[in-house]
Amino acid sequence: MTSARATPPPLRDPLLTITRHGLYLPQADLHLDARTAPGAVFVSHAHADHCSYASRILCTPETAALHHARRGHRASIDVPLDTPVRVADADITLLSAGHALGSAMLVARSAQGTVAYTGDYKLRPNPFTPPVRIPRCDVLVMECTFGEPRYRFPPDEDLIARLQHFVADTLAAGATPVVLAYALGKGQEALYHLTSAGFDVVLHGAIARMCEIHERLGYTFPGPGRWERYRRDEVGERVLLTIPATRKTGMVESLRTKRIVYLTGWAYHPGAFNIYKGCDLVLPLSDHADFEELVRTAKESGATRIYTVHGPPSFSHHLRSIGLDATHLAAHPQDAGQEDESSDCGPADQLGLAL
Repeated sequence: MTSARATPPPLRDPLLTITRHGLYLPQADLHLDARTAPGAVFVSHAHADHCSYASRILCTPETAALHHARRGHRASIDVPLDTPVRVADADITLLSAGHALGSAMLVARSAQGTVAYTGDYKLRPNPFTPPVRIPRCDVLVMECTFGEPRYRFPPDEDLIARLQHFVADTLAAGATPVVLAYALGKGQEALYHLTSAGFDVVLHGAIARMCEIHERLGYTFPGPGRWERYRRDEVGERVLLTIPATRKTGMVESLRTKRIVYLTGWAYHPGAFNIYKGCDLVLPLSDHADFEELVRTAKESGATRIYTVHGPPSFSHHLRSIGLDATHLAAHPQDAGQEDESSDCGPADQLGLAL
């Protein structure tokens, strides 16, 4: 992120403004997922593109622990889910976002009304988060990464079954199953479902580090399958769960026989055939809301004003076509110059492939 940036045009809403640091809630005196800002920053979850260099953050205790591991110590206001706290002139409640361990939506209630910010989220179940409920509010700020109709994902249970069958068939053929998922969130979801099915798994160090924090916080991985960190030439008859950046490195290419599955919501992108060339299977197992979930969120929130971020402007056009007052914040400062999750582990490929 560049240090000097022009101040974006004013957003004329009493519940939400934009500063040069990003989205800001004046009643709560909180910036939202800002890379840096004066005062306190709400950090919705600990993915690289949402971690903050601000001196003080507000988040769930789980996000605080993961954030500390990734960005070093920050003074934090730790707020458990569903526990109202007073912040400046607003009552703040954090709700489960279903995106990754510790991920949260923020709801701020004040005399001026109620504003909700989703951050990255999904409505489908996550083994490391409580069930998600859509917040009721006057103003809704929602991420819309997959806000195009092509991104309608199959049920997660179908995708998980396909992943488990792929792994079983690959092992039966005497090859190594290689599962590509990013270090925090999807890596743990994949491991959960693999060990539950009885597969033994070796993990790239970046994924293993996040798993160790999960277990330290009390979020364990079920058996009967077991997991351990990757050691060179010691994969054996096990699954290799690694990060996307290693796909063309010695870790993967040195395997004598292998089959690769990539877990990404971008599987439905028109260019996916070329983007994921060399993979044997690409599954749209995502930790983001798909198109139908995004529309459902907008409708069920009851919001009279909706602002969309981190996705296509066409999604706000669709919401307007069904009678909702929606605006895409194209000038949202956090949309520019950010690292995606894969850059924690190496250079990103294309299109934010880790999503």
